[in-house]
Amino acid sequence: MKERIKLSMDAVVIIGGGASGLLAAAQLLFRGAEVTLIDPAAELGQGMAYSTECPLHLLNVPATNMSALPDEREHFLQWLERIAPGEFTACSFAPRMLYGGYMRSILEAALRTGRGRFHHLRERAATARIEADGVLVETEGRQTLRAEAMILATGNAAPAAWPNLPQDVASSGRFFNMAWMEGAFKTRDHQAAVLLLGSGLTAVDALLALRHQGHSGTVYMVSRRGLLPQVHVLPISGCIQGPRWTGLDGLLRQLRIAASDTAGFHAGWREAVDSIRPDTNAYWQACSALEQRRFLRHLRPFWDTHRHRMAPQIGATVHSSLRDGTLKVLAGSTRGMRLAADGLEVDVSTRGRGKTETLHVERVINCTGPAANLARTANPLLRNLVERGILQPDPHRLGALVDGDGALMPASGALVPIYALGPLRMGTLIESVAIPEIRVQARDLAELLMRRGTMLSPVTALAE
Repeated sequence: MKERIKLSMDAVVIIGGGASGLLAAAQLLFRGAEVTLIDPAAELGQGMAYSTECPLHLLNVPATNMSALPDEREHFLQWLERIAPGEFTACSFAPRMLYGGYMRSILEAALRTGRGRFHHLRERAATARIEADGVLVETEGRQTLRAEAMILATGNAAPAAWPNLPQDVASSGRFFNMAWMEGAFKTRDHQAAVLLLGSGLTAVDALLALRHQGHSGTVYMVSRRGLLPQVHVLPISGCIQGPRWTGLDGLLRQLRIAASDTAGFHAGWREAVDSIRPDTNAYWQACSALEQRRFLRHLRPFWDTHRHRMAPQIGATVHSSLRDGTLKVLAGSTRGMRLAADGLEVDVSTRGRGKTETLHVERVINCTGPAANLARTANPLLRNLVERGILQPDPHRLGALVDGDGALMPASGALVPIYALGPLRMGTLIESVAIPEIRVQARDLAELLMRRGTMLSPVTALAE
């Protein structure tokens, strides 16, 4: 007979145990709330980003801006100094595998205060419905939880299924639809070529992981524009004042001026890009719907490569591979994929050349971005909420339709005690996937829930 866990009506349920979910839990615990976090993972705070075991994977942001606590900006640096005295500075790009440990230390610190109560339920949430006095959540294991509020901290989704993929290729063990699938980087022949679909930061991670596993053959990256992430140049002085909002075209003109050689800044365009980081979401919200569509259609790929940059050490590895020919980046798209005797044959139509070439590779790894369109989500809980009309995709299909506090805006127009956190807010907040934004969202949401009466209460287990 299954236990049915019943939370008091003053408790918060968090869906997702990655960085977003853990930070939300910690902020609530610091304030004395009762929290139940639902996630099947044994280790919390890692998610896809920080669960890597490859020491070559580094944070894409200097340590000075990676504190998980918005009111303690040196917190991560101080933690690094405790675990590895003298090894890191403010400008260091620390290994990502360390950051998972740092995340867990935040939760442990919140638990040590003794102010709140915490329960980690290692299951997947399947359904949820709104009741008169809160939210009722049911897990795939048929456990039922009641809470006053629910936080959706589901992180980035996996990439969408690759279109028109032949079934024999999909089941061959040579096509991996996500870079973090088991065995994706363990090639059978270390000298054979590998194809990465995409050329962003995930593709760079895949290149590094392949090399760490001993692969030394040619790696191809194929993306529509063939753009690699840019490289950080340090130090960034941060001396450029954020430009005034004069519409999307006006903002671009101001950035071009600030990034020009005549501006005389050490880091050039990097300082121009970083100068608007604190105001990016305000600029996004000030754009008209038409300007937002223009940005997403024409500018976003170029913005992403400049905004989401590689650590200098990683940049050196990537450019060394380009020079010696072991990395080849192609601008184009795949036109077909089929099994061959010793791998896969992939037809690639290269941009601007008007021709198709066939690549013979040992395996293909999908390194494209997350599938953000909630209308097609594979997450059972999110799919259930979409079907009920509680969770609506935003107009650009970047995330959920939410209000200024992150509360879902159902089709009915009724207020619901369900909140999005992190990447799910991207439709409203275009900057919503990195720690500097998520840490603020987690703090502000915890404060909001506490003001509305979400307090510490005991958890009881009821037998059915």
